[in-house]
Amino acid sequence: MPFRVDEIRERAQRLQGALAHAYYRLRSGKDERSSLASLYRQHRLLLSPGVLQAIQRDLSEAYGDKRRRLKTLFNWVAGQQIDAVLAPLDDELRSWEAGAIVALAEQEIPLRRVPDWIVRAEDRGERLGWEAARHRRIEEAAALRLDVVHRGREAVVQLGLGAYAESRERLAGLDLARLERDATAILQGTEARYRQMFAAETDRRLDASGGAPSRADARWLMGMRWLGRHFEIEPFAAHVRRAMEVMGLGRVFDRSVRVDIDRRPLKDERSFTAVIDVPGDVRLVVCPLGGWIDARRLLHETGHALHYTHASTALSWEERVLGDDSIGESFGLVFDSLTLDRGWIESVTRLEGAVLEDYRQLAGFLRLYRLRRDAARLLWEVELARAERPGEQADRYAELLSEATGFAHHPGTYLTDHRRGFQAARRLRGWMLSSIIIDRLNKRFGADWHRTVAAGKFLLEVLSAGRREDAAQLAPQFGVEGLTPETLLTRVERWQ
Repeated sequence: MPFRVDEIRERAQRLQGALAHAYYRLRSGKDERSSLASLYRQHRLLLSPGVLQAIQRDLSEAYGDKRRRLKTLFNWVAGQQIDAVLAPLDDELRSWEAGAIVALAEQEIPLRRVPDWIVRAEDRGERLGWEAARHRRIEEAAALRLDVVHRGREAVVQLGLGAYAESRERLAGLDLARLERDATAILQGTEARYRQMFAAETDRRLDASGGAPSRADARWLMGMRWLGRHFEIEPFAAHVRRAMEVMGLGRVFDRSVRVDIDRRPLKDERSFTAVIDVPGDVRLVVCPLGGWIDARRLLHETGHALHYTHASTALSWEERVLGDDSIGESFGLVFDSLTLDRGWIESVTRLEGAVLEDYRQLAGFLRLYRLRRDAARLLWEVELARAERPGEQADRYAELLSEATGFAHHPGTYLTDHRRGFQAARRLRGWMLSSIIIDRLNKRFGADWHRTVAAGKFLLEVLSAGRREDAAQLAPQFGVEGLTPETLLTRVERWQ
């Protein structure tokens, strides 16, 4: 019996919700073991080769909005067929990570908690020690991670869409050659400013006797632990909630979003938003490490959650949940840009005078660090996709990321930093689109746009479109010809 696209869409929607819930349980630390392989087995019908063929048949006769939706559905289902092949290995790797212990001197802590300890370690020797111990532990699973990469390549080729790199590019819906040029332009355009800021911040805040700055130092700086009481996550979350009320963005958020800022031993240190059912069930998750990094991540995930919960119910499932992740990334960056706004930070944290200006200089530097790291990661992911021997790319990863940021990156983490499907590309496009949106907000509503109901109504209109269009199609609606780095590079000059 041939597959029908309506049936495929319904089954895809159920799988997406089940996966989101499973990832939420696992990454939030509520479940100890990963069971993705079992979940995919429950939805094995969606993984049949005939499913993609059925979508392709309808695609050949579709036009306009219907064609766009079918293409989005095809790319998502194809991605799930790849991930289903890798699920047993992913389960094994995640289970190993959940149980792995890192030892230093006479202390032992879970591998997942090491970033927490690094952020809190005032003694530089201690945080470098934890970083080195973490690297040694990570390298024990290097063969398993490389196996995931090789199996993933095989699974992509078996789809019959062409060679690996080209197939991945097609499924992601990206122009990687253009994004490489954009990433290079961003690195070149911010080079002089970044080096100046890097020297000022590291000379002032780091003990040079321990050697060149490392990624552990960057993590520690992001904590800003010396300002901890000003950025405690519970009161900060209340301030964020009030800020949304001022803009008129709070009603749907209250009804649909569950905010998880609890501390759990196995909670993933990376923040995330789990989309279980849009707009009715969205989980915003932050693992508190202490300090500014929690506040920034909470604002970033708030942007993601707003993007999902305010999408119009008139949109199709594909247009609300799937589509271009770059758009959600852009709203995350729009909201976490508030950490650079003098007036907003002053009102929320009560920082003032020299301390406030000192904070803004460091926050601006760290934002530029993140941008340059994302640009370098895009270049790295493209090189990895094109490499004939991915297992020999560790040194290249360390070279690219260390040169771009000034903080030494360890070669052994080259696959822990890798995300399937060119997620770094989505992030980079999000940076460019967010700068366009912020520029429009400033020009139309002034620098205090975040205090106005009018700006909130404007954002509601944009958010209501969900993911109906991709980031490049959305940019002209803000008066910009296309998605390019120019506006972003101009805004960088205003970062303190």
